[in-house]
Amino acid sequence: MLPFLLTTSQSVSAIETEYALKAGFLFNFARYSEWTVTTPALDKFVLCSPDNSFIEVASTVLSNRKVNHLPIVTRTVSITDTDISQCQVLFITSDTINQWLNASLVPLNNIMIVGETEDFIAQGGQIRFFLSGGKVRFEVSPKKLTSANITMSSKVLRLGRVVEQ
Repeated sequence: MLPFLLTTSQSVSAIETEYALKAGFLFNFARYSEWTVTTPALDKFVLCSPDNSFIEVASTVLSNRKVNHLPIVTRTVSITDTDISQCQVLFITSDTINQWLNASLVPLNNIMIVGETEDFIAQGGQIRFFLSGGKVRFEVSPKKLTSANITMSSKVLRLGRVVEQ
C-alpha cells in the first residue's frame, strides 16, 4: 500500500508542478498581450478554467499578481457563454477538453483561449501547451488571437512555435 501512496503522491506533485508552470505562462501571456477592443472598465483580470484542480494551483501561484494594474482573480467556470464571458483568459485542460468540444458557444472575442491537447488550436483555441524534452513549451496562432481582438508581443511569439490554422 505504501508504494501506491508514494507513486500517487509523486504523480499529484508532478501535475501540480506542471499546472504551476502553466499558470506562470498564462500570467506572462496576459502581461505581454493587449486586448484591443475595450470593454467596460475592469476592476480585475479574470483567469478561468473548468478544471478546479488547475484553478487551485493557479490561485496559489498567482496570488497578489497583477496584469495591467488589475489584480488577477481565478475562477472555476462551466463551459457556457455566460460563464466564459467573464474571463480574459480561459484554460482548457486535458481533463476538460470533452466539455469544450461538446459546448455550443458563440464566437468568443476578447478571451485568450489556451489548451494542452494535441489539436487544440484546430479545435478553436489560440495557444497550446505541449511537452518537449521534459519542458513545457507552447505554440500559438497569432491570426486566431487577432481575430479575438488580442495582440501578443512579438517577444513572446518568438519564444513559442507560431502556427497558422
